[in-house]
Formats: sequence, C-alpha cells, structure tokens
Amino acid sequence: MPRTLSPTERLDWLQLCRSDGVGPRTFSKLLRRFGSARRAYEELPRLAARMGTSDRLRRSRREDAEAELEALERLGA
Repeated sequence: MPRTLSPTERLDWLQLCRSDGVGPRTFSKLLRRFGSARRAYEELPRLAARMGTSDRLRRSRREDAEAELEALERLGA
C-alpha cells in the first residue's frame, strides 16, 4: 500500500533526492537507515566526510524543492 506523505515530508523527500550523489538506491538506503528524509538530509555532510566524498556533496536547497512542488501544482501534477 502506498504511503501518503505530509506536505513537509514531500518537501523533505524531494530535497533529499535532488541532492548530488543521492540516486534511487542511496535514497532508499538513507530512508531505511535514518527513518526520515529530513534526518538523512541532515546527516549527508557527516556521511560524505566519513567516506571522503565531501568535495562532491551538494545538498539541494529547500527553496528549490518548494519552487519545484509549486510548479508541479500549477501544472496540475
């Protein structure tokens, strides 16, 4: 059964999945490990530093996720 996300969770999920280096597999693993997209997003810098990949990390901005969702709503998606 599909899970219904709150508006805040929807933003959190979008922000996490739009971060550089977070593809579908990594996204799923992060959700399982941290329990929420917000918590996983907050842990990205620490995880990247531990793995030696912090120079390739760019977390997406909240404002960008909000704008993307607003654009989708205007299109009726």
